[in-house]
Amino acid sequence: MSLSVRAADEHHTAGVTAAQVESRVAALRAAQARLSRRSFDSVIAALEATVDTWLDPSSEWRREAERVLPLATGSSPEMVRFALPWMIEPLRSPALENLLDAELGDRRALDASAEGGLASVPSVILHVLAGNLPALAVVPITLTLAIKSSALVKAARGDRVTPSLFVRSLAAVDAELSECVATVYWPGGDRGVEESALSIVDLAVASGDDRTLADLRSRCTARFIGHGHRVSFAVVAAEVLHSSELARSAAAGLAVDVSVWDQRGCLSPQLCFVEGGFNDACNFAQLVARELATLACQLPPAEKNIAEQIAVRQFRDQADWARFSGEPSMVLAPERSTDWTIVVEHEPAFRPTPLCRSLRVLPIEDLADLRDVLAPVRRLLEGAGRAAPPERIAQLDTLLCGAGVHLIAPLGAMQRPPLSWKQGGRARVGDWITWRRKR
Repeated sequence: MSLSVRAADEHHTAGVTAAQVESRVAALRAAQARLSRRSFDSVIAALEATVDTWLDPSSEWRREAERVLPLATGSSPEMVRFALPWMIEPLRSPALENLLDAELGDRRALDASAEGGLASVPSVILHVLAGNLPALAVVPITLTLAIKSSALVKAARGDRVTPSLFVRSLAAVDAELSECVATVYWPGGDRGVEESALSIVDLAVASGDDRTLADLRSRCTARFIGHGHRVSFAVVAAEVLHSSELARSAAAGLAVDVSVWDQRGCLSPQLCFVEGGFNDACNFAQLVARELATLACQLPPAEKNIAEQIAVRQFRDQADWARFSGEPSMVLAPERSTDWTIVVEHEPAFRPTPLCRSLRVLPIEDLADLRDVLAPVRRLLEGAGRAAPPERIAQLDTLLCGAGVHLIAPLGAMQRPPLSWKQGGRARVGDWITWRRKR
């Protein structure tokens, strides 16, 4: 472990006290009062310059991120180099401006806010981060500053270095703006610190499992927005299978969506519905297996803990047991590792996988039948990747939207959502802002 990672880890492991949280929130309020008087354009220019440094492979901040994130998060160096830009690219200024125009009507409302306009931004937003994706902290920090609020960022156990690293890079561009972010850590379940933070901020935005969110919500005296457990899937139309070129392209795209960040994100597909019969599903699964095997070499998976290894083995064993009992099924996986796994089943039942690049491939007679398959799990759905001929795209997208999907993308693009993606169906920043009534 590098000295910088070790120092950050030791700093955060100790955790903050309730008194320290209160002191930092007070400083954040003072910083936000100064920020509110700045022009939107000056804030966006500073954020753009900071984002650019993270996108530049030769910059000190990008090199530092590529060095420390594998050590801090367990992701392979190859994965960090490949996928880190995908996390940062959507935060360029045109996308930020378009998002704010779309959700606020006019981004200039943020400048008017300080002068008694209709838009009222929170002074301090608490972000309780999930640790599933490296560098995830960059997104809420950037969005919070873009609306001219301050951010108290509770780092996740799975990535305790990105928040402070990004703030340091921001300070090199705009020291005043960096004062509007405080990064902290406390072990989950430290109720004294949590209740202090939840009682003194203006808004809390948290990600995690549903039980954790329910507990935080019950103790939060501020406004609370929670992003809970979600599942994504893929869909392949029959026409794609009739073309070897289209089928290989769809398989390659799906393999990328499954492999990037080792299936840790809510947009990582865990199931793939193939229009056709069991043999069609098996044939497509074999194409995907070749691509997953290639990506396991190019983008090595993160090391799995014992529980993850056991879960993957059980996933494979259950499919084997089903086959021995007479149910059609197939398992495709490397013999000497748990790097990736594909299970083909004969019924299109919606059941998640143990992640770690694990995929269920399911035949479905007609894509229209997805309505009935997806209806029972509507509240869990997030994204859908699809491969279909142009003449069927509109109808398929209508079906998926009606089923409750919040992001639809071509296979291979599920891990690169636009900033306009509404996670869980909620506005990115529009829900953070309240509106004064016209007099």
